[in-house]
Amino acid sequence: MTSRFPPSLCSSDAMIQLYLTSESFPLSSELILVFVCINDQRIRMASPRCPGAMEAIRCSVESWAEFGLSNSANVKILLAGTTVLFCSGSDILLFSSKDKRLSAVLQFDTPVTHLAFSARRYIYVLCEKDGIYCTSLPQQSRPPSPIPVVDQDPVLQRVAEDSILLKDPTIDSFLLAEDLLITVSREEATWTLDLYRVSDGSSSKPVSLRKLAEHRVSAINTAQPHGKTEVNVDGKDLWPVLSCIYPSGGASLPGDLSGSPGCFLLEPVLFTLLFGVDAALVSSPVVLLGLPDGRLCYLPLRIPTPSAPGQRAGPRVLHSLEQPVAFIGTSSVATETGGCLPRSLVAIGQTGRVLLVTANEGGGQGKVERFSEFSIRGPVVCAYLSSSHVYYSTATDLLSLKLNAPSASSSSSDQPGPPDPPTPTPISLNVCGVIAMTLASSDPTEGGAVELLALSRRGRLQKIRLPQGTSGGSVARLPSSLAGQRVKDLLAGIGNVWERASALKNTVQHRNKSLRLLNQVLNICSLMSNQKAEKQTCDHQQPINCHGVTSWSCVLQNDSLMLTCTLENNSAFALEHGWSLSVHIYHMSGSCTAERENPSRTYTFPVQKLSPGQKLDVTLPLGSSHSLSLPLTVHCSLMFSMCSLGSPEDPNLPENTGIQPSSLPIRQSNCICLHLNTLTVDLLDALHFDASMSLSSVSKQPPAPLDAVHTLLDSRGSVRGDPTGQGQRSSPYSAVVKLSVELLRASLKAPGVDAGAGEPGASVSALRWLLNGCPGARGLVEALQMPAVTGRCPAGHTARMTIKEVTLSDVSIEGPLTVLEILIESFSMATVCGLHYAVLRRIQVLPRLIQTCHKPHMQLGEDHMRRAMQRAEALYKALQEALVPTALGVSPSSIRTSHRLLSIYQQLRENPLLILRSFH
Repeated sequence: MTSRFPPSLCSSDAMIQLYLTSESFPLSSELILVFVCINDQRIRMASPRCPGAMEAIRCSVESWAEFGLSNSANVKILLAGTTVLFCSGSDILLFSSKDKRLSAVLQFDTPVTHLAFSARRYIYVLCEKDGIYCTSLPQQSRPPSPIPVVDQDPVLQRVAEDSILLKDPTIDSFLLAEDLLITVSREEATWTLDLYRVSDGSSSKPVSLRKLAEHRVSAINTAQPHGKTEVNVDGKDLWPVLSCIYPSGGASLPGDLSGSPGCFLLEPVLFTLLFGVDAALVSSPVVLLGLPDGRLCYLPLRIPTPSAPGQRAGPRVLHSLEQPVAFIGTSSVATETGGCLPRSLVAIGQTGRVLLVTANEGGGQGKVERFSEFSIRGPVVCAYLSSSHVYYSTATDLLSLKLNAPSASSSSSDQPGPPDPPTPTPISLNVCGVIAMTLASSDPTEGGAVELLALSRRGRLQKIRLPQGTSGGSVARLPSSLAGQRVKDLLAGIGNVWERASALKNTVQHRNKSLRLLNQVLNICSLMSNQKAEKQTCDHQQPINCHGVTSWSCVLQNDSLMLTCTLENNSAFALEHGWSLSVHIYHMSGSCTAERENPSRTYTFPVQKLSPGQKLDVTLPLGSSHSLSLPLTVHCSLMFSMCSLGSPEDPNLPENTGIQPSSLPIRQSNCICLHLNTLTVDLLDALHFDASMSLSSVSKQPPAPLDAVHTLLDSRGSVRGDPTGQGQRSSPYSAVVKLSVELLRASLKAPGVDAGAGEPGASVSALRWLLNGCPGARGLVEALQMPAVTGRCPAGHTARMTIKEVTLSDVSIEGPLTVLEILIESFSMATVCGLHYAVLRRIQVLPRLIQTCHKPHMQLGEDHMRRAMQRAEALYKALQEALVPTALGVSPSSIRTSHRLLSIYQQLRENPLLILRSFH
């Protein structure tokens, strides 16, 4: 029974898997195997011995580098001295094993399917639909540089089309053997084997080819059985496999085959039995061709063409594996003199069938060839043979297989043949994900150590060192008395791995949560920025907005004005932990007095979770009735603290920072600020209205300075006493605003403007519209029937607002014009100024009118315009004369100067210009 335990331990940072394998045996031989697979290396925990079970040996894995493979199919790897060459897609990467860095990259136009390296330091590359390229190895010499070698960028070289040595888009594979180039191509139902002689060329093309022969082999279309095990998990195509076999001790033996992948030696006796006496006499190398249909064909290269009829000089079939061929090579056994003798021919199929051909005693007939087949676990993605060990990868594990070739004296001469050797058992090397490998070094004199260079599916280049002499039959059984304790120790080890994996899982989950939250924050920022751009062109409400209303509340027996801000989330994203609503309040005057040392305040309200469609209401105080200073500007912003991504316990922004939201992204680099809305709280929002209140109750008002000019001068210590010389005014201060009736009617009909219930006259409708939303006028707006109302400001002063319709006959040449005259009266100049500002602010936010709202081209009367210009020029001249002492450096502290300024202000407010259109 094989199961994964537990399945939730897979993460994006480190692939961790626990495999628990158990089989029911007696307690003395019970087997429990646990593998922990981290990235590409499997770690096997100690377990009892079970008969017939796959063994595992310990090997060391050294990761050199990791590359992002663009295509894991058809990956090849070669070792040329200290340079490692491997292909990925249309690139060939050159890695220096000495400096442990990427030294060069060769770029081709089409994907690379095969490559080889010659002794003359030329790289032969086969590209799809192009043919075979030949290019020299890039020079690694660099000019002296203060930058360390490991920090220098690799050489990037584009291989031009003129480097094509053989233009043939049908070539599937090739082999380089000394000065011979053998290519295999397929056209329709025929495999073609071409032989070329490689020689030195000219300066423009250093290598030239001369075709020697061409041979053909009929192709067999074999249908793959339904449900067959996938041979290539990376999607590799089925390519033919080429190898060149030389007789050992022959006269034409090349000097060194270690740098020629695909070239092997074979003992003369077996060479003669397999390929014939003629090939053995002339020491002819033999090309072995493994086809995707499973046939093994051979072709001697130096046998003369037969002249007798009926003789064939083409490739002959040696054997058939009945499955695609993955590897062809020869295995060796150690001799008494310390050398190695290649005793057998090995061929491996891609689904795990192994062919072992040896020369055995034939019982009086001399030696005969023996074809032995057995199966191993597949699929075979890549394989390499070193001495008597075959190293192959199934993509999920790297295994070692020791080939048991019989010795020369293994049988007597009177027996018809030796008994079949026991089937070898693969040994797991505990390395997974290998898709290409080559031999780095093999030193039998040093404990049989073997070093492999492997490339994993994830693009990790690693060096694997393993002992070659490990045998699967020398492991002792575990005594039954220690089996229970071994199982307990094994479960304890599983618990330790589980704890580490759980901690890693929590870390990965927190990172994923932070990334998801950050992605949501970026989406909200993008949404708000796009909506802000659309709002500049049309009246469009933001998906996340904030609006506020004022109300009076009794706090500690004092009346206080409260502001309730409502945050609405109409977007598709939820506001989660880390978001907060920041409300910044400051006075529009920006001045500080003794009663108001800090003119600005900031309140921060954390948002736990605000799902789409939900609202959040927060209430904050604006000030008590005795300390309230109006008007106030309220900035509402949505803020996100980047500290919340690191740890959920990090606090949000501190309260009362006193920083305006517009400067928060600059001063607070760990926060993201999104401006929502700007509100204004004026004196009209703070008035108390009462139907029984009248303006004549001024005697009940608290004593206060008579006008704003005196208040300003008195606060600066410039004047003492009453500038008018009176103890109390007999008439109130007043201000007038004149508004076009057509403008108001068109605005009240516009969407979003609420003028109250019923169909009253223009004066009452205008008053209802001005008082709509005021907390002190709730219940009074709907019952209002007269165009006049009286209220009390927070400081205790009373004020009256009256609206009436008047007809102006000299404004337009088209006839009399009906306008609304809004009269504001109070015995407090500060109250009159505050209410005048509040009325003008509401007129400013009237919606933009359509051309049908009023006559777009109203012609004003010349007399009216002339009188208005003359009055404005007279007031401007009077103001300049009043400011002459200030321009000369004299303080305007006289009673006369204050009265002149007060007179100018009253003339501006009591006789204003007519408002015909809304202004913004």
